[in-house]
Formats: sequence, structure tokens, C-alpha cells
Amino acid sequence: MKWLRTIVLFDKGGVIHSSDWQAVHESYVRAIRSIDHPRGSGMLTLREKTYLPSGQWARNGVNYLKAYFLEVMQGREGWQPEGNVNLSRDRQQPKVVLYPSLEEYQEPITSDFGGFDFVTTAADGTRVAIEWETGNISSSHRSMNKLAIALGNGVVDVGVMIVPSRNLYQHLTDRIGNIGELSGYLAMWESMKNNVGRGLMAVTVVEHDHLTSDPSFPYLTMGNDGRAKQGRAKL
Repeated sequence: MKWLRTIVLFDKGGVIHSSDWQAVHESYVRAIRSIDHPRGSGMLTLREKTYLPSGQWARNGVNYLKAYFLEVMQGREGWQPEGNVNLSRDRQQPKVVLYPSLEEYQEPITSDFGGFDFVTTAADGTRVAIEWETGNISSSHRSMNKLAIALGNGVVDVGVMIVPSRNLYQHLTDRIGNIGELSGYLAMWESMKNNVGRGLMAVTVVEHDHLTSDPSFPYLTMGNDGRAKQGRAKL
């Protein structure tokens, strides 16, 4: 699999110059580059999308890519996952006003964010959260917002989201998040640096190595949730 680029949206406190960030970035880029299909081939080859007589597109599933990445990060790269970060419901909410009374008000937090795909700590104590985002586009927005809030609350020091390129997106399950659709929102997430004491937020873009139109080449299998399940039901 190709690593195309890493976009650092903000860096507060010089995290970008730390040995921890360098080590983490080099490690997860190696993990990305190790993802291949078929296994052992050294390249991520995907069957290109195909238009079916049913009027639907046949595309690749995404679970394989995420599972492979997490497997390599833990097994080959040696990072130990540390479970969920604590974004508790009792964290401070901003003071707002109600209309038309203009009373000052704080809305209670009544829902949990859930964990990140991978959380670990680097050698010098930098806490890192990584989201491998091949969910639907709304899931990508939630992941970025969750990373920004975790950084703002000092729960992690580095937040990274890994997303497909526009070219890769076309051959994956319909409506998958991708850098093309997220690009217009980067300025909003960059502006969240004002809430962060020390931290770095980045988006890494990935892509396949090769496409094939060989009808005998298997598509990556789909999962059993969300758009994947809906798409398979249409075939």
C-alpha cells in the first residue's frame, strides 16, 4: 500500500520536532507500506470497481485493510494497544445562552464517544491515538472531531486519522470517507488548535499500489455492518 502524504493540521508545543512523533510516524508508515493483497505479494493490488447488470457497482470491502494495519502495528512494529482513552461525560462544557430568556446555560453531556482504533504511548511518554478511517463519510467527521476533543482535553498528545485517497475511494465500499470529501473541512479542524495546550493533529492519506481488471482476481471481502451490508444486499 502507498503512503501518499501526512498533513499536519496543527502542532502546539513543538511535538512535530520530537523523537516520539518521528518514531510513531515512521512506524505507522512502515505498517501502511506492508499492507499487501494477495498476502506475500509485496503490493496492494485491488480489483477495480465493476458495473453490474443489476445497476450496482461491485467494489472492495474495507475490513481487510484496517485489520491488517492494526495487526502489523502490534505484531511487527511492537506497539502495545492501551485501550480506550477517557473522554468522560463530566468534562467542562462551554457556557452558552438560551433564547429568548438569554439565561446562561451548560448542556450536560449524555453520550459517550467510544474508543479510538489504536491508542499507545511512545518512548518519551507521548500519548498517541490513531483512527484508521474507512467507515462512511459521517464516521470520518466524527473521528476527526473526537481526536480534536481528545487533544483539547489533554487526553492525548498526538491524533492521527488515516484516510483513503480519492483514487482509492472509488474502488471501495460506497460512501467511504476520503481526503477529497474531507478537504473542505480541514480549515475548521486546524482552527481547533486554539483549544490545545500541547498536541499535534494530522491526516495521513493512503492509496493502493496497483489496479487490475482481471475478472478472476478477488475483491477484498466486505464486512457485515453499515454501507457494506446494504451494498451487498443490492447485488
